[in-house]
Amino acid sequence: MLQYARRAWFAVLCLLFLASVASAQTPEGLTSIRVGASLDDYSTPLLYADQAGLFQKAGLKVEIVVLGGGDAVAAAVAGGALDIGKSNTLALIGAHAKGIPFTIIAPSSYSASNSSQSAILVPNASPIRSARDLSGKTIGVVGLVSIQSIGMKNWVDKNGGDSQAVRLLEVRSPAVPALLEQGRIDAAPVFEPVLTQALGTRKFRVIGYMYSAMSKKVEDSDYFTTTDWAAKHRDVIGRFTRVMHDANVYVAAHESETIPIIATSMKIDPAILTRMNRPGRPPYVEAADIQPLIDLAAKYGLISSVFPAQQLISEFALRRPR
Repeated sequence: MLQYARRAWFAVLCLLFLASVASAQTPEGLTSIRVGASLDDYSTPLLYADQAGLFQKAGLKVEIVVLGGGDAVAAAVAGGALDIGKSNTLALIGAHAKGIPFTIIAPSSYSASNSSQSAILVPNASPIRSARDLSGKTIGVVGLVSIQSIGMKNWVDKNGGDSQAVRLLEVRSPAVPALLEQGRIDAAPVFEPVLTQALGTRKFRVIGYMYSAMSKKVEDSDYFTTTDWAAKHRDVIGRFTRVMHDANVYVAAHESETIPIIATSMKIDPAILTRMNRPGRPPYVEAADIQPLIDLAAKYGLISSVFPAQQLISEFALRRPR
């Protein structure tokens, strides 16, 4: 973890230097902003908006800064190297609980209770068939403080098992299939595209779906900034959020057409993207879809107490018409 933290802060220092250089290079008539995100399917609307010229039409020149994970993005936004970042919602919930002044300005993705974008896998030969069978077993998750950790605990408890009787082990997502085969972990919640790749080998089977135990819909990643930057750039946020609304609506209706965009960025076989389950593309930030994560974070000790989701949402975020 220390190694990843050092890499994140090194990335921030590099971005701070580049930001000082780029600030004088704003094209005439366009407002330049820096948006940090990892290259994954959740970023498809952002990449589409950039390539389709939607930001430019809105008077924005968006520099998309690719970073490897939410920690680096959060550090860069907090340090001013980035203006806006994309992160998983749980990380923003944790930051808010610690008093870090992040605020959500636009949604990135959601997962529905009937979504199969994430599934809990075990090897075909495993005796594990249900949540009860996981007692005393080791479950691989991408982070001990993650949506996978609380999601798995919740799924186990909601399906007749005991989350206190399972052991969570932090693993890298791409390594999950190999770790399952080697018996180093007994089960794991797996997200796309690793899920489709793993099932394609026919070596694993699904025992359940993590999101089925959460809520009808959960907003699981968002675009955010600091409250100070938001207050000083209300007009920019208004333009950015309208573009992201339009991009999410378009991509949701044209998933197959946008496959080349994300396939090139992720350097992944387009055929895998064609087969895999894509994330939900929410047009608006919805407090009701964030609250279930806050409640679970408090229930499983990731934050000290529940708070209203509205506290996390910027007053400048685009709202659903009433």
